[in-house]
Amino acid sequence: MIKKILLAFDNDGVLRDESVSYSRCIRETVGFFDDGKEASEEEMIESMKESNDDWERTFNILIKRGVDIDFNTVKAHFQDLYLGKERDFTGYINDEPWLADNKLLKELSKKYDLVILSGAPKDEIVYTLKRNNALDYFKLILGMFDCKDKLDGMMKIKEIFNPDEIFFCDDRPSPHKKLKIMKQDFKLNTFGILPPKVNKDWKTILSDAGAEKVFDNVNEYCKYLLENEDY
Repeated sequence: MIKKILLAFDNDGVLRDESVSYSRCIRETVGFFDDGKEASEEEMIESMKESNDDWERTFNILIKRGVDIDFNTVKAHFQDLYLGKERDFTGYINDEPWLADNKLLKELSKKYDLVILSGAPKDEIVYTLKRNNALDYFKLILGMFDCKDKLDGMMKIKEIFNPDEIFFCDDRPSPHKKLKIMKQDFKLNTFGILPPKVNKDWKTILSDAGAEKVFDNVNEYCKYLLENEDY
């Protein structure tokens, strides 16, 4: 009997390089609310360890600096920069490089159901996929407002597709930690992807969080899946 395998992908830092645009939004938003003093590289890296939400990362940096501010105010300015003040996708979102080789995604989509499970808003994910001609490869997209967290999203994916096994890749440690509980009674394999711009210890951080194997980029991961089909 052939196993039904599903491939779930994180989005930011895996399929698209949001590091420049998000980092620019974080730095500039922090500077906007703290007398022009933008977020430092050290603050940016530390915030990645604490949260998978870039609005929250920005807010946390400001709070740690002692700035008295409301989260929604921080989020609104971040989005002004990222999507444009009219939320018409004219902001920094258009500066993001596409990381995935569409030929590899196409090959995988012929063999498996592909889905996206991401902490980014769904409309931003769809915009990026359309912009890079990759939307048709994915059967389902679960974004920020579609599930409480990666564990909740993964449970929904399991219920919808009823696969025998799931392979999931993510560039942040927190999802790997949360998904450990699901591994206790289901065949879930989690893999780390090094984001485009990160410190040298990130491979160890992902491994310690629960990633079974860490790849330099999503294309190396896709090649691994295509070359090792006898799971």
